[in-house]
Amino acid sequence: MNMKDSIQSVGDLLAITPNKIPAGPGVYAFWWIGDRETLLTSNRTVVLKGPNEVRVTVEYREWWPAELPYPCLYVGKSTNIRKRFGLHIKRKSPGRLHESHPDHHKATPNTTSCQLRWGIEHIFPNEPNPLNVILNSVGFSYRTDFFDNAIAERFFEEDRLVGTWRPWFNIDSER
Repeated sequence: MNMKDSIQSVGDLLAITPNKIPAGPGVYAFWWIGDRETLLTSNRTVVLKGPNEVRVTVEYREWWPAELPYPCLYVGKSTNIRKRFGLHIKRKSPGRLHESHPDHHKATPNTTSCQLRWGIEHIFPNEPNPLNVILNSVGFSYRTDFFDNAIAERFFEEDRLVGTWRPWFNIDSER
């Protein structure tokens, strides 16, 4: 799932008909496959609501493991990877879905399943068409080979990958 040849461009995946992303359960990841300097010069600060509504400032750092071919942006699990992929991209929604806040406060996501779209809009607050950024600079990979105790194994695998790959858009405040 983290090998370079298993990561496909979102734009390329959307151009394939019929869609090759499985409609079954699995774990998936979004990757920054664009210019690394563009990512590292983006808005890397987010202000989250912590316990008791106290604001907590988080800085996205270049903390990805060196063995990864690309920086990981988000890791998730789903009972239908194809559907969840579409919810993250929001392909039929051009322009911005989330307003940028001058003090970098986290906007309320359009849906609970569009963390990738929200994250790209947050780190590129002046980008009028974040969907183009996703199509050209974001990759996608997945695993579906969970057979024995599959629900628990997908849960633990997502947790392990978040802890190991340190994706920016998986960060949320503690409650």
